[in-house]
Amino acid sequence: MQEWMSFRRLADTPLPWIAGGFVLGLALGVTTLSVSLLAIGFGGFLLYLRLHGPVQQATEGRLFAAGPALMMSWLVGFVVRGLAF
Repeated sequence: MQEWMSFRRLADTPLPWIAGGFVLGLALGVTTLSVSLLAIGFGGFLLYLRLHGPVQQATEGRLFAAGPALMMSWLVGFVVRGLAF
């Protein structure tokens, strides 16, 4: 049970979503596969929100910031890819 709580605490922050989006954008750039995986990521985010249940007022900003953070980090990832490669 404690493992689930630590996973949930980590998933409630935008950090893993940022890392995933950046790696996706950096590795694949703007491709059909990348956009498909991004759409799956957004679907997973919405599913996670649905399964999460009620949030605390003090932590709801970090929880809901994960979706936009995923999109922005993907954008930064493929911009870095374009500049570096």
